[in-house]
Amino acid sequence: MKKIYTIFILLLGVFNLSCSESKTGTHSENKTGENIFDTMADTISGSKFEYNVAESTPDTFNLVHLFLPESYDAQLLNDKHPENIRNYEAADIFDLLFEGLVRIDENGKIVPGLAEKWETGKDKTKWTFHLRKGLKYSDGTPIKAEDFKTALLRMLNPEIISPSTDVLFLVKNGRKFYEGKVKSEDVGIKILDNNETIELELIKPTGYFDMLMAKVEFSPLKQEFFGKLGQKYGKAPENTLYSGPYIIKSIGKRKLLLEKNKNYWNSNNIKMNKINVYGGLWDGDDHKRIAESKGIDATVVYSQFFSRAKLKNDMKETQRLSTSSSHYYVFNTKVNVLSNPKVRKAIDAVMAGETRKEYGFVPEYISINGKNFSALAAKNGKIESESYHYKNIKELLDEGLKELGINKMPVLNIVIKENSIDRFSENLKKYLGIDVKVTRVSYKDLILKSRKKDFDIIENEILLGFSDPILYLERFVSDSPYNYGSYSNSEYDKLIKIASETKDINVKTDVLVKAENIYEKENPASKMGYGEITRVILKRQGIIGLKLVPYGGILYLRNVNKAK
Repeated sequence: MKKIYTIFILLLGVFNLSCSESKTGTHSENKTGENIFDTMADTISGSKFEYNVAESTPDTFNLVHLFLPESYDAQLLNDKHPENIRNYEAADIFDLLFEGLVRIDENGKIVPGLAEKWETGKDKTKWTFHLRKGLKYSDGTPIKAEDFKTALLRMLNPEIISPSTDVLFLVKNGRKFYEGKVKSEDVGIKILDNNETIELELIKPTGYFDMLMAKVEFSPLKQEFFGKLGQKYGKAPENTLYSGPYIIKSIGKRKLLLEKNKNYWNSNNIKMNKINVYGGLWDGDDHKRIAESKGIDATVVYSQFFSRAKLKNDMKETQRLSTSSSHYYVFNTKVNVLSNPKVRKAIDAVMAGETRKEYGFVPEYISINGKNFSALAAKNGKIESESYHYKNIKELLDEGLKELGINKMPVLNIVIKENSIDRFSENLKKYLGIDVKVTRVSYKDLILKSRKKDFDIIENEILLGFSDPILYLERFVSDSPYNYGSYSNSEYDKLIKIASETKDINVKTDVLVKAENIYEKENPASKMGYGEITRVILKRQGIIGLKLVPYGGILYLRNVNKAK
């Protein structure tokens, strides 16, 4: 029986820190600087939101959603080109339209998707996924193993700028194919068993690779259909093949009509024949009017914009869920001056300030073996950091420079997102005498510069946050695709390898704590803390199966039903 993993995932790209409530405040501006809560034009019941709401029937579900997709292309869910930048806000809608080899259920567990089973060898470098029999796309054509290969190779096309692509750098020759150095047949993807099995060969043991494959972006893509449409693929509902429980039947102004996909393998367990999705963002008062409007069955809203005034009907708050994203800056250890841990520690002490005393690299809410991981790795409840044993952090910097034989710090090039706030240049100059050049780039270029290692220090974030500490600490393994700073420590690598392979939770806990301690001693990154988002479900009496799951706080809609 396939082992089921419980994970806590913040979907790569479900929310950007620019629109999240964080330790440093609440941000609600879009990339143009205008308030996104003031840009919605539609009105309802006399307010500034207006929809022609369909009648709520026993087999129809009417939902007001925060955002609607900008395209209907699974591989572009997390693409950072401007025309696709908001797709990730509609991740719960994508989850209804597409399905990969494995998926996340309503409890945040990895479960079989289009693959009925999968296994890996003892060394965790080969993963084999076996498709269900008789799988079909929404048009009735068969889903084959080669369609997953098409999708994965497309994700390795440099024209798609998605953080999810980095997962595929774990596949043999995946990075080289991305860089144009090898052909598609050289990538470690094999199609077996008469096109019913796909085998992925990895460059390193990865015991949690099935977790990483639970992404909508890795849904199957039929080459014949995709090739025929070219740039038109996914731009309209009819130009997409759906592999999930629903299809898009029609679109309107801020409205999608979803209809059950009769060719979906598990369609008999999908209760709602139709789902009407009305898109929009609102403040508390407008949201209250929407919730009270006739015909709406449920809605989800950010808690900070939700009026707690009593609603005039049976729409009640039934669940609220907070999720977090980790925010940090990576040091390029190939830059001579940043190769010294004392130099990095001094810079970190200034950049992160008080947050560095509160958080290790693994977020404080993560547990292992029933215990808080940060507490296990800390002394007296606080992560130990040598920089705070120095009366003067300038002394620490000077020691590091002396060890390198450098008399003066060079100007540091710090790369940040175009909508991020420079919180550290002034203090680096004030406390350490370091001059800084801040380069602001788009999210797309931030990813590209990270991969090319074109930076001294670069902003980064983990929007994919698992409950397992290894999935944070693994980022600093020498050959990790996420090790943008080229940090390397053989003892650290050994510890993470043991944690990845052992089945003994006590051994795993012990080695991960040791790895965290090495991180604290060496500081390959500067951790800023985390951003928090809370979403609230409001639904009418009789609506069942609706749940916010620990998967970025997305709304799980597959089980929605109406009590008889």
